[in-house]
Amino acid sequence: MDKVVGCEFSPQRAENSKKIARILEHGNSILHSTNDPNALNQLEAKIRSELGLHYRWSSNRRGILKAAREEILAVREMPALSQVFIFHGDGRVREEAIRNLSGPLSSPASVYALFLRLNDWVPQVRSLSHQAFKRVMPSTPAMVLVPALTAILPHLNSWGRWSSEGPEAVREIMGRSDVASRLVENLKTTRQPRLGQIFRELSRYSVIDQYIEGIFVTAPLPHIRTMALDMLLSRKARWPTGKSKRIWLNRSMGEYRTEAIYGHRELSITVAQIDLVATGAIDRSAMVRRRAADELIALRNVPELRVDLDAIAASLQDDPNVGVRKRIDFFRRNQPTG
Repeated sequence: MDKVVGCEFSPQRAENSKKIARILEHGNSILHSTNDPNALNQLEAKIRSELGLHYRWSSNRRGILKAAREEILAVREMPALSQVFIFHGDGRVREEAIRNLSGPLSSPASVYALFLRLNDWVPQVRSLSHQAFKRVMPSTPAMVLVPALTAILPHLNSWGRWSSEGPEAVREIMGRSDVASRLVENLKTTRQPRLGQIFRELSRYSVIDQYIEGIFVTAPLPHIRTMALDMLLSRKARWPTGKSKRIWLNRSMGEYRTEAIYGHRELSITVAQIDLVATGAIDRSAMVRRRAADELIALRNVPELRVDLDAIAASLQDDPNVGVRKRIDFFRRNQPTG
């Protein structure tokens, strides 16, 4: 990248100052226009288009450098401009914006933009972004961080320029107790997209163990309740590592399937399994009832639970879901005698 040094203002200084003030006002308006995780990835194009912050393609190299110098100087004099200019199409301006970025960040869009810069195509910008991340994230509140984290999760293992440092930075933020509790509240009360992925990522941290039973009881999405029930019954939390392995079906024919590799840890809490099974058996979702029925089968050889297991099985024998009924039939046919 070309090194840009400071420059003196031309007689148009007043007009340039007004222009920068308009950019800051309009830019902040766009940054605060949405908290929707599904819309954050559209804001960079919107800011560049509406504020004229595209990369400048021109044969007039001197003019390009002059414009960049003016914007770089503006960022130095007005650090608040950094949260707008980190979206800039010119890498020189993005670099200076990141260098002058300070916390706390004021909008989910600004947080999302900083994640983008961790994957920036300009090495200098990526390097400075890691420094800025450590500088501004601790003071940025959870209510600002969570929408951006939700938006960035699908990209954890697909963005190639941030290597392992990007996902590690995201997961470090997710492990914050205030962030984790807000993400858990979303799991318990909303039907937002990607909640399953969020739950898996949160599973890395023991800070969420105290919330898992509440998620199982109250989450509106059945697959989230099923995940929570599975964690509680197995007493293990599992999460994808982003790696996979080959499972050979027929080596001579070169036939195999790819299976994701999961990390895991033991939960720091215990809940009575029979109570969990009983609650799962009356869940409104067949997905959850099937998981409860699976546990009936797993516990069928525990003598002290025999009466409770039989009672739960009786409540499920006429279940409307064929998968549940088949499991109950298997449970009855494979109980120990005597």
